[in-house]
Amino acid sequence: MAQRQLNVRMDQATFDTLEAAAFLEGVSLPEVIRPLIEKLAAELASDHAVQIALRAREESRAARSGKLTRLPSRSVDS
Repeated sequence: MAQRQLNVRMDQATFDTLEAAAFLEGVSLPEVIRPLIEKLAAELASDHAVQIALRAREESRAARSGKLTRLPSRSVDS
């Protein structure tokens, strides 16, 4: 599975706290925060608005790459 990197800025106190937690657990800082980020993403994935945004983004990418052709909208005359 392809992986992406996330660069996050935080204040020194937050970084020090996370780094201390990693030290105490005997793991790297990414090993401390990765499960928390993955849990948040899993929670957000069930949000209806997030699902719509993901579909819209996929559709937009497909349209730009020529893999999707949009149908013209039909107007309804009264």
